[in-house]
Amino acid sequence: MWQSDIIVLMKRAFYPVLVLLCSIFLSGCSFKKAPAALQIKTQPTASVLIDGKLVGKTPYQADNLKAGEITLKLIPESDNQSLVSWESKIKLAGGVLTLIEREFGTGEADSSGQILTLEKTKTQDASLSVVSDPDGALVKIDGDSKGFTPLTVDKISEGDHEIVVTKEGYTDKTLNAKAIAGYKLIVNIKLATVASASVSPTPTATSSASLTPTVSVTPKIGRISPTPTIAGQSLGYIVVKENSLGFLRVRDNPSGTEIAKIQPIDPQKKYPLLEEKPGWYKIEFDTGKEGWVSADSRYTEKVTE
Repeated sequence: MWQSDIIVLMKRAFYPVLVLLCSIFLSGCSFKKAPAALQIKTQPTASVLIDGKLVGKTPYQADNLKAGEITLKLIPESDNQSLVSWESKIKLAGGVLTLIEREFGTGEADSSGQILTLEKTKTQDASLSVVSDPDGALVKIDGDSKGFTPLTVDKISEGDHEIVVTKEGYTDKTLNAKAIAGYKLIVNIKLATVASASVSPTPTATSSASLTPTVSVTPKIGRISPTPTIAGQSLGYIVVKENSLGFLRVRDNPSGTEIAKIQPIDPQKKYPLLEEKPGWYKIEFDTGKEGWVSADSRYTEKVTE
């Protein structure tokens, strides 16, 4: 009989310990997932709907979203043209910022954009994956051709990179992105056709964080521009050289978003130099329009007169 009593006592003592151990184990295993972040920039301004619910307008940013798949819809606002909306399923990862940029057109053919996100990998290397619509586009990383989309680069140096995606018959896409060790940088590009890109939608007033549409700018020959000065001293001018691309990109800030293209149709055309930074010149590329161009000697030359 005493053996039965001992077994009962052991059971009574064991059950609370078992419950305690289980509760400790479960509490240790039920980690709360990190929230996901989403940033959206569009041209022109657009209403943002997530899973059918209106959450705001662009530029839009949220850093407390639940990780997982969402249905994202962007409805552009324009008084001058009927622009096509965009809808897609997007996978948000916890602890990762997903960046979406979209330039709306009157149809899918003349719309463009990109989606950038990160995916955790099993290695400590930084890697890159580029897909495009349409596929078969050439990918250049920091000026070096790497292949055609869909493209995967298993190892890429950590840090900032310039990614250029080009395809005949379509406008180029240039973006700057940062590769991080232990993650795959995923870039999804939508290219617009050249014919339709020449008719860009008229932008509406947005915040300075929104995108600026790409436009072709033909310099006005013979226009006399005032010489910019600092403390009474001229900074000079910039001359655009002939190059393999056939044009020079103008950006809203160093390494920023492309806002125009300069055609080097007149080698003697001089653009007033407004400011200098390492690797970049700020110029007046058209009346009342300013932007940044590369200071690479292959594309530009600084002159004093």
